[in-house]
Amino acid sequence: MKLPFSRLRRFAIAAIALTLAFVLFRSQVAQALIVRGDEFLYRGNTAAALERYQRALVLMPQSQTAADRYAFLSLQQNTPASLQRAITIAGRFLRRHQDDAVLLNDRALCYLHQKRYALAQKDFERAARSSNAPESFVFAGWAAEHAGRMKSARTLWRLALSVRRGYRPALIALAEHRQ
Repeated sequence: MKLPFSRLRRFAIAAIALTLAFVLFRSQVAQALIVRGDEFLYRGNTAAALERYQRALVLMPQSQTAADRYAFLSLQQNTPASLQRAITIAGRFLRRHQDDAVLLNDRALCYLHQKRYALAQKDFERAARSSNAPESFVFAGWAAEHAGRMKSARTLWRLALSVRRGYRPALIALAEHRQ
């Protein structure tokens, strides 16, 4: 004799299936949210794009793509609240991935907008050492110059030249700030 499952049993099976689907497809859902955020951004709907990136970060806090897009888009809004949100999101990601050059650069740019030059210099330097990118060394040098640390600035611009000989932004910075 075949009896149908009870209502409670059917509910339990559905709950287990949904839980398993969430665990198995969490990264795919997060990626879909990022793609959807990109679509909203393309259409000019910044608020909806930020919401999708934030949802993706809730599902996958280790998503560098979602964290980068959220931080950079918040940076572009250039309000005190949006800059602080970007710094918070980048900081949360950087607690797990300390040497991620992309998020270090994003956070450093936020610090520049806030005129917190010493913190910007620190993040640009970490990004430069992590990625060996001459542009990060140059940005770190400019942040140091704004913080009143000319010796550090010249050292950082020289480091940019040691990474890439003849790198014009570093050459220009050194020429403008001869001792």
